[in-house]
Amino acid sequence: MYEIIDESLKLESCGINDLTLEQASSFLSQWEDGAKLGTLTLFFNPETGYLVLNKDHVQYEFNLKLAKSYLSASGKELDAYRERFGGRLEETLRVMDNFREYSRIQSDLSMIEYQGLSVFSDRVTESVLLSLEKKQIPTCFLMSQAYSYGVMNGKRMDRARRKAGAMA
Repeated sequence: MYEIIDESLKLESCGINDLTLEQASSFLSQWEDGAKLGTLTLFFNPETGYLVLNKDHVQYEFNLKLAKSYLSASGKELDAYRERFGGRLEETLRVMDNFREYSRIQSDLSMIEYQGLSVFSDRVTESVLLSLEKKQIPTCFLMSQAYSYGVMNGKRMDRARRKAGAMA
């Protein structure tokens, strides 16, 4: 049974017996021949969006402390962890780094959902975005151009705000 350890860090734990056949075979297929499932320390569960620790692992308590401190660490602290544990725990740290990146992306996507779309208040912006939509180029390039356009407009708005403040 999966057990939530820390909701804010999106950490949970499970035993080896809680893994599905698909999960177990997926892990084993990525490892060298003869590897045992009991050596699994942690994994990312895309269904729940949580980092899952193996509570049956012999170093579970250490892995739990490491995960809690690593996931809440910042710049220099992360570098110190990588320097200290990088060699012997390289794979574990890589999984946690990927999870940190995933969490950051999900957080940003969540924030974007709350942002209003002011397309209809500015005819030029609406026209530019509609023109971008009509371009026959890959979506990733369209998104990049729309992002750049947003940054450009943000800079314009900031300059106008500073200029208005200087004149007052």
